[in-house]
Amino acid sequence: MKIALINPNPILEENEHFYGQKWPPLGILLLGTILKNQGHQVRLLDQASNGYGFDKVLEWIKKVDPEVLGISAMTVGFLSSIKISQMAKKWNPNLKIVLGHYHPTFCAEKILKKYNVLVDYCVRGENEYIFSNLINYLENDPNLEPTDILGISYKFNGNIKHNPDYPVNKNLDELPFPDRSFLKIPYHQNLAGIELMDSKFTTTFFTRGCPHSCTYCAVSKFSNRQYRSKSPERLVEEFSYLTSKGYSEVAFVDDNFSFNLKNVSKFCKLLKKENLDVNWHVEMRVDQVTKELLEEMALAGCKSICFGVESANQRILNYYNKRITPEQSLKAIKIAKSAKIDFIIGLFMIGAPFETLSECKNTIRFALNSGVDYFFLNIVETWPGIPMWDDLVSRGLINENDRWESSTRVIDLTHTAEQRKRILDMITQTYREYISFKRIGWMLKMLPSMLLSSYKRKVGLNFLKHFRTGARTIVRLRNLRLSGFGKFTTEDQPIF
Repeated sequence: MKIALINPNPILEENEHFYGQKWPPLGILLLGTILKNQGHQVRLLDQASNGYGFDKVLEWIKKVDPEVLGISAMTVGFLSSIKISQMAKKWNPNLKIVLGHYHPTFCAEKILKKYNVLVDYCVRGENEYIFSNLINYLENDPNLEPTDILGISYKFNGNIKHNPDYPVNKNLDELPFPDRSFLKIPYHQNLAGIELMDSKFTTTFFTRGCPHSCTYCAVSKFSNRQYRSKSPERLVEEFSYLTSKGYSEVAFVDDNFSFNLKNVSKFCKLLKKENLDVNWHVEMRVDQVTKELLEEMALAGCKSICFGVESANQRILNYYNKRITPEQSLKAIKIAKSAKIDFIIGLFMIGAPFETLSECKNTIRFALNSGVDYFFLNIVETWPGIPMWDDLVSRGLINENDRWESSTRVIDLTHTAEQRKRILDMITQTYREYISFKRIGWMLKMLPSMLLSSYKRKVGLNFLKHFRTGARTIVRLRNLRLSGFGKFTTEDQPIF
């Protein structure tokens, strides 16, 4: 069959943007690879990275002329997937449209009830073979009810049906290496929009799932709290494959990279033996850090770690069910520095339910003084599928029938207009002061580490090579005004 796969760009308000990395969409890359290996004709569009407007997306769909259109529909991109579905169905009413990812997993009933003329199937859960089983059904038995296909929801004879869940994939080694030739645009490692390297960049994963149940995260529910890992040998094999294809920067998209410390240690030892020219980047919990492990990671090519610090307030961390302390975060950052990890990034969230202004200030002060090389302050949002959503619904603060189609800023539910303004102004002022010549002393203090690190020197030279683009990005970051989780508006102001 002819199949088109799309990673949509979220619909945003006028003058609203996303900051952060444009990363290859690993999920639909795997889907496309499996389907291609089964003999199907597959095309893939990463609208979130290539900047296509919706009219151009439709042109692309018409050119591909697929029989099935699969769209990755995270909550933040759900309304985009609906807009694309509307345009595609208007062009070809016979086109079968399938939505997958978080939002169809948690909201299949609502999607099929409201958008049944647009969406034919919802794929629930993470297993790639649900979609390939559905494709094989559409190719061979499209007129029969697909009762035997686990993990899908659909409408048949006017009734919405939910087939039983498909088990999560427990043998990750059996998955093929994603065919990255589907992607027609280059990707580069970047930080907040500043490209750090010109070299080829891609993503991969070591593990899936998470045994924790943080209130702001859907991963635990999505994976049924089942944590699984590739073997270290398989991961090293993939790294060898990637370097043979010219990739030298790899970011892990794991939900809990270092839960199994022995596996990570073994991977580092095996990778170092291969002596591959590849840099890699991870996100980690602060309570899964030892100096020995981070030293092994650094020697094996790990160049950056993003730590999920989240908050400097134990009350808020307890609400998040994070099971860490601020002291553990400071210790992890200190260990990472001593282990010679080149870049340490702190991830923070502001605006938890009923978080006070003083608690917000405390987290910002903590971020500034934590010792990280850079930090992100994100506005807390909630959506179906996470415990925080269920909590706010139970408190009567969210009508789940009104807000289910997109994410919701928590401060819009639990804070006054004046409090919201003060929180957003606080974040804006913090970024302006953090990225300014007022911190020249800190910059000078960091100079020795820049000179001693070959990776940091390369990043510095790459910034000079693309100085105009980098300077424009810095201006944007200084004028950044958060409007949501990872979303911002900008104001025209001088850089310094």
